Amino acid sequence: MAANSEDLDLSSLPSCKVLLRSKQGVEVYELNGERPEEFKVAATRPFLCKGATSIPLATSPDGEHVYIHMTGKGIVRCPIPDDTTNVEPIDPTTPAFFTDSKGVQMMDLSPKGSYLLTWERWYEEACPNNLKVWETATGKLLAAFPQRNIKRDVWPYLQWTHDERIAALVTTSEVRFYPAAILLNGTEDPTAVRYSDKLRISSVASISVPRSCGTEAGVTTPYLLTAFVPGTKDKPARACLYRFLSDGKTKPDTPPLLSKSLFQAEDMKVHWSPAGDAALLTLQTSVDSSGESYYGSSQLFMLRYGESDVVAVPLPQEGAVSDVAWLPDPAKPPCFVVIAGKMPSLASLHHGKTGKASFVFGNAHRNVVSWSPHGRFLCLAGFGNLAGGMSFWDRNKQKLINNGCVENANGSLRAASAVVGYDWAPSSRWFLCSTCSPRMNVDNGVRLFRYNGQAVTTPLPWSNENYLPDKLLQACFVPAKPLVYPDRSQSPPPEGFSEAGASAATPAAAAAAPKPASRYVPPSARNRGGGTSLAERMRREKEGNLQTAARVVDTKVKTPTGAASVVGMTAQPQKSKAALKREKEKKKKQQQEEQERLKKEEEAAAAAAASAPSTADPEKRARKIMKTLKQIDDLKQKDASDLNEDQKAKVASEAELRAELAKLGL
Repeated sequence: MAANSEDLDLSSLPSCKVLLRSKQGVEVYELNGERPEEFKVAATRPFLCKGATSIPLATSPDGEHVYIHMTGKGIVRCPIPDDTTNVEPIDPTTPAFFTDSKGVQMMDLSPKGSYLLTWERWYEEACPNNLKVWETATGKLLAAFPQRNIKRDVWPYLQWTHDERIAALVTTSEVRFYPAAILLNGTEDPTAVRYSDKLRISSVASISVPRSCGTEAGVTTPYLLTAFVPGTKDKPARACLYRFLSDGKTKPDTPPLLSKSLFQAEDMKVHWSPAGDAALLTLQTSVDSSGESYYGSSQLFMLRYGESDVVAVPLPQEGAVSDVAWLPDPAKPPCFVVIAGKMPSLASLHHGKTGKASFVFGNAHRNVVSWSPHGRFLCLAGFGNLAGGMSFWDRNKQKLINNGCVENANGSLRAASAVVGYDWAPSSRWFLCSTCSPRMNVDNGVRLFRYNGQAVTTPLPWSNENYLPDKLLQACFVPAKPLVYPDRSQSPPPEGFSEAGASAATPAAAAAAPKPASRYVPPSARNRGGGTSLAERMRREKEGNLQTAARVVDTKVKTPTGAASVVGMTAQPQKSKAALKREKEKKKKQQQEEQERLKKEEEAAAAAAASAPSTADPEKRARKIMKTLKQIDDLKQKDASDLNEDQKAKVASEAELRAELAKLGL
């Protein structure tokens, strides 16, 4: 249940913290208070550590520690202070918390933050076991495995279940399961750790294990994983859903619970539901066979535990899938948002069990879906190579949030250009956008917005001038434990504000407000909703039929295309494509047989007419025969060797013609 802001003591809630990683080090800032006016600008930069860092930060889920890889030293563990007023950076002489982690290039924390997975470059003699599992509490190395090559899209290669009881490691043709008890109480040699069981999947390329789990009617979701097997010339790609036991045991040759095969699939992205019982699979290919897109094509499927079939998610607008995200709160009815189609793409809200669309947010230039941690607010944005427009929605009301901060009629805000990173605060009240290096080597900085899209224009705790032009590397909020921040509804709008868009309290005040200066428009082109240039006219023609936000009504009775629906009439079942194809071939065969029959009848009639006696006028027939006999007499006067076959046949028919003329008796 949502909490009312007026009934809460906001001063008792902890402040949200922001981590900024730059080329000078890692800093932590605090957002004091509920309003931007209450922010305290830091007098000095609060560094947790100074010096160059190599890879992105890893923050514990409870927000207690941050793991930083210092260039030339290794991974250090820094506690995040409650008060950022007087922060002392760690001593440069402090050794790395994880021994011999200088060469680490990638790291990943387990769901509860108890284990850290690292990868460094493989060397046959110096580092043959380069994929390592560490215990974060003690810094002890628990296990090490060889992993020569990796793909960033497949990382991490070792994944933990939501309760961290089992770790699943993907290898060339099998998935190996390591219970936590074996890792913690294993041998002294980390490279000699043995797995408890394995799942044979030939040519498996990647797996995915859900990091969260929910309970429904007191029943806990079992351990699940998805596996992707790329296709070959004669075999399609395959995505499967498997189940394994709580002790990591599996039956030999365990068949998948669900499976989907597709020829046009090169890689797979998995989006698990917060309850861990359903997975959305985006199967992608780099080449679009239809030639409509340079970015390839993609299809969206849903695999749900307990169902017998794979659900192909119906999209309101056809095209490539830009982004997918589940509602993060497992206590609420499951649903997810999809952005798909050509630009301007269409965002839609779908039911979490059936996959059917229930609400569309309208067409806009969007490619990012970002839910607030409580699942109440939703940000649809166009980041990356798009202009940075954002739309903030209240999912409970299914309305666009408009608190007088919207800059245009489409409910879109212009964020910092070339947005690279974005993140929600754990309180669901703040949203930040960052422009970072090396993706963008100019205009580095962090912009802060409220949950309704209102940009914070007051001085921020940090100064973006410290990161110009290319010094900022990463920006993110520090996570918090569950239930620390309540799920709060929208704050009351400013006094005098109306959702119709009036910015003044009275119509007279609105009329007295000065109009902003704009370019000159000739009288003939005024009140047309746009300019007269060719580009604007083409844009209006192309985007004139764009869909706006609306609920999707699921009509249970479906009539065939082109058929009129009559009240009270029972809907006729639609035929499948195979049945329609067979019916078409059968009809074509019947038409060919009918044409052959008619042709034979015509030939038979012509033959009968030729053999039947002539019923023409006797006088006309006599004149024709006499004319032919005269021609025969002329041919007889010629040399027989000069006559052709037709002329010889005509001369040979003289006796028959004279006999027929005698019968006529004329």
